[in-house]
Amino acid sequence: MKRIAPILALLLVGAAACSSGGRTESSGPVEITIWHGQADIAAKSIEGLVAKFNSTHPNIKVRTDSGGATADAMLPKVTAALAAGTYPDIAYLYGSWAPNVAHSPKAADLSKVVRDPKIGWNDFWPNTRQVATVGHKVIGFPANVDDLAVLYNKKLLAKAGLRPPGPDWTWDDFRTMAHRLTDAATQTYGTTWAVSGGEETTWTYWPLVWQNGGQILSPDMKRTAFDSPAGVQGLTLLQQMAVQDKSVYIDSSPAEKGQKLFESGRLGLFLAGPWVLPDVQAAKIDYGIAPLPGTNGDHQTISGPDDWAVLDHGSRRVKAATEFLTWLTAPEQQLVWMNDTGALPTRQSIAKLPGYQAYLRKYPGVDVVTANLANARQVRPASTRYPRVSAYVAGAITSVLLGRSDPKTALDDAARKSDALLRVPGA
Repeated sequence: MKRIAPILALLLVGAAACSSGGRTESSGPVEITIWHGQADIAAKSIEGLVAKFNSTHPNIKVRTDSGGATADAMLPKVTAALAAGTYPDIAYLYGSWAPNVAHSPKAADLSKVVRDPKIGWNDFWPNTRQVATVGHKVIGFPANVDDLAVLYNKKLLAKAGLRPPGPDWTWDDFRTMAHRLTDAATQTYGTTWAVSGGEETTWTYWPLVWQNGGQILSPDMKRTAFDSPAGVQGLTLLQQMAVQDKSVYIDSSPAEKGQKLFESGRLGLFLAGPWVLPDVQAAKIDYGIAPLPGTNGDHQTISGPDDWAVLDHGSRRVKAATEFLTWLTAPEQQLVWMNDTGALPTRQSIAKLPGYQAYLRKYPGVDVVTANLANARQVRPASTRYPRVSAYVAGAITSVLLGRSDPKTALDDAARKSDALLRVPGA
């Protein structure tokens, strides 16, 4: 995953707190705080949009803070802040985390709010609405949608005598290409895999499980299913590439050095998505984009819809947060965000805007990633236990890629830990 990184803090700026002039909670602009978790180009973009909103909406003051909560680390930050009462009004959360926040009474329920025609709720892609909805509770607005594809370095492929991957390529093709692209003398690698222990490690693995006919959890989410032959087969491929072929750069850095390797021209195949396009273009890499390799014709990928979760500090601030997010997620602002970051459209109507074709020209290949959303047929389990299950699986993947365990043993161990967790009531 994804996908988008540092910013924000645990300090909450009190909304419309009393000033020396005696301003009260019910007078003056409503102040709300957003923890957006973005870094670099994405951070500049969201900060610019916030500034524009503040300049055009004098009754609301949106504040961001430069603490240390990244998008990857937002769930524990928000969870701790909810317990301490220092939570923001809006927080950027991965869609798989929605159940962990939805159960809190401090999570606003926007199920009635989104019926307002001016929000255009049905204009959002169905899977983004699905992720923002837990049971009958809508916890926020769709923030982002993407899917996993493969970026490839055209120059390195040509040097190795390889043709660019086509729409029907397989994981065997991927492995062969990665092996031929690897050159120890120049420290050039075929591909990379993150093993920093976060969701980035597992989210790139799940398509291999799904394409082989497996699942993450059982349908009732009470037991694991990833330790099936499908899961072992997927992890065995990664083991062969990393341990036998030595064509995988094992990325243990939270700073995502694998991406920097691609930007430096020393990585041939990069499992990523549209969120890296601005950085790749800034590095002047001549790249192409292909859908994920397939298994028996199945090119199923993973999509990562994320949410702007709204947290309750009283009706006045919830209303202000809703007004801000209605503006932020409107097609016009989303197209600005897309042009800045390479993000995919969260709304269907964005494609009808006059500037949409310019966006497609700016990011060659992004149309491939958008069309690839049709292959994103599954989402991660909507379970409060999923983040911990994912962490166990990430540990299993890491141990295999580092040559410390075999796929079956590692997955069985992760399954035992996960099943024990899933059996605990209210865990």
